[in-house]
Amino acid sequence: MKRPFLTVSLAALLIFVTLASFIPDSNGLVNDVLDQTNQFRKSKRLPALQMNDDLNDIARKHSENMAKGRVGFGHSGFNQREKDAKKKIDGIHAFAENVLYGANTGKEAVNLWKNSSGHRRNMLGNYKYIGIGTAKDKQGRIYYTQVFAD
Repeated sequence: MKRPFLTVSLAALLIFVTLASFIPDSNGLVNDVLDQTNQFRKSKRLPALQMNDDLNDIARKHSENMAKGRVGFGHSGFNQREKDAKKKIDGIHAFAENVLYGANTGKEAVNLWKNSSGHRRNMLGNYKYIGIGTAKDKQGRIYYTQVFAD
């Protein structure tokens, strides 16, 4: 009798492991967005953006707030995020932001931004630093925030 239970358990474990491999972890998504953004910039002969942990924190908090419904999807609170970035990084004189939800991979997110003129302009802008944050809502949708600073 134990053998059928073991078979079912192994089958369930294999399904879980297989499904889990298709759900990118937060760090993997962040790195994917960074890589895709920098590949896009490179294709336009622009320098790579440098990841900044303080900006990542700002971006992640905004994604979490959108995913949890604390703020609506969009740029609500942008001015405060810009002020926070200027407090943490000396000499910032330019700041921009991209937001998105629903993409399942960093590549998909960056492709959607590339096809939107304002988002595209931000990704190709004269910035040195980038911060990226992601968060999932209760339905499993992923919210993305990119912030750019120079």
